[in-house]
Amino acid sequence: MFNFKEKFAEEISRITKKDISETLKFIEEPPDFNLGDLSFPCFSLAKELKKSPLDISKEIVEKLRENKDYFDYVAVGGYINLKIKPEILYKETITNVLEKKENYGKSKIGANEQYVIDTFNANTFKTLHVGHLRMIVGGDSISRLLSFSGYDSKPVYYGGDVGTHVAKWYWCYSQLPKDKQQIPKTNVSKWFGEIYIAAGEKAKDNVDSKKEIDDIQKKILTDKDLQKEIAKLRDICYQAYMQVKTELGVELVDKIFESETEKKFLEIKDEFIKEHKDIIKESEDAIIADLKDKKLDVLVLIKKNGAPLYAAKDIALVQIKKQKFPKCKHFIYVVGSEQDFYFRQLFSLFSVIYPKTTHEHISLGMVNLTTGKMASRAGGMVLYEDLRDQLQEKVKQVLTENNLEHQKEIIDKIVFGTIKFEMLKIGFNKTFVFDISSALDLQGDSSVYVQYSGVRAKSILRKASYKKTSKISKPKELTEEEKRLLYLILQFPSKVEYATKERKPNIIASYCLDLARAFNKFYTNCPVLSVDKEITEQRLATISAYLQTLENALWLLGIDIPEKM
Repeated sequence: MFNFKEKFAEEISRITKKDISETLKFIEEPPDFNLGDLSFPCFSLAKELKKSPLDISKEIVEKLRENKDYFDYVAVGGYINLKIKPEILYKETITNVLEKKENYGKSKIGANEQYVIDTFNANTFKTLHVGHLRMIVGGDSISRLLSFSGYDSKPVYYGGDVGTHVAKWYWCYSQLPKDKQQIPKTNVSKWFGEIYIAAGEKAKDNVDSKKEIDDIQKKILTDKDLQKEIAKLRDICYQAYMQVKTELGVELVDKIFESETEKKFLEIKDEFIKEHKDIIKESEDAIIADLKDKKLDVLVLIKKNGAPLYAAKDIALVQIKKQKFPKCKHFIYVVGSEQDFYFRQLFSLFSVIYPKTTHEHISLGMVNLTTGKMASRAGGMVLYEDLRDQLQEKVKQVLTENNLEHQKEIIDKIVFGTIKFEMLKIGFNKTFVFDISSALDLQGDSSVYVQYSGVRAKSILRKASYKKTSKISKPKELTEEEKRLLYLILQFPSKVEYATKERKPNIIASYCLDLARAFNKFYTNCPVLSVDKEITEQRLATISAYLQTLENALWLLGIDIPEKM
């Protein structure tokens, strides 16, 4: 594809005698579409040329106008603003999208470099709640961005299956009537989660609960029959999580349990401590990593009683991942912001013990819910299934009220699209409120708004029996709405590159909203089927390119467009 940004940089550099790569750093998109498609600020040249940015921009524009094959130029307030000629914009954009189809926006910048991503870190025997959803869909979207950009992405499950929470769950479970111990056929993860919540409530009212739970925890260490039962229940809980994974359309390529990392660390412990004795030390009968020289205090690896803590298990986790994925040198952890300091400590340690690897923590802010039914569960804990089920009811209600189709397939795509879009449209580091009403606003910053624009595009193309063609002729005329839509389509590859580099799916979510708004203005102001044949074909090609680009962008968020609504 013709790269307009690089061509602009080439033209500027021809005049300024600067390196093209240096010029590219300064080229930006104007804040107002009406100012131009691209812009170059001349302020960086003022000191060297000893002229005002305004004078420099005027002089450069005069020279640029000698070559107007692709662009029109104007000098405004020290900036050189560029407008791509409409016929070039149309032909290059439409041809590129319709030829590449689902590959439009893809790149090979990753060159198959491998990343392993912890993305589904829900502990078995606990709740799968709304907060987990941000981690699950966030990690999945980052994985999609990486693979779309040519990286070899390996998303994995890592979950806790040992510790007090297991004994606490089993303590409550073992006291249930036999019929309540029967595992349901549906919503199995909810069943596990409700027992865990009940265990917490029950323990508060039972003065003997701590001792009873401690006794169960000790028994798990020695009783082989109990170990088998716990392992069987754990596997059932894990499979329930995998049903949720499938329901959400999330990809995972492997699983690792905390019990595996604990066992692995105990295997490597002595050799590991010996190898890294300059940083791993004994302190008050515990084993620590001394990070004081990096102003990160100490990181306890092994307690006085010999039990490995999280950091020890995370050390072993890297070893297990390296065994499973020998090519991998890059590791991403999608975990809540309350663990920020811990990961700073951990990565500081990793820089010493795993110097040939890189580690990133994607820090997640909390997810809050509006008051009312959704926030009324014990301890404010809202289980995944409760959110899903209420969304299904609300989606059906919204579609019915707006005289839209509401078959199950349509409802499901909107429900899961809404969950993902709400979790992804805000920067990961920010805490946000999941408001169901605004999340389903057909005219708002919502997934359903974006999806509905795609449904409209599909409907027009169906009515016109449009068939994609590789022959794209010069456009007869282009309205401002068409030019705006085409330019946004053209921006998609650069948005993907930026979102991938910064690990920010919210860039893609915002782009989808901008794209849908531009299409809706086009839809309102540019008739398609009631104009002459040339303009009809031209606009159908634009709609086809829009729909392809929107589908590609929404794929990065894990969202599908219904066939109709």
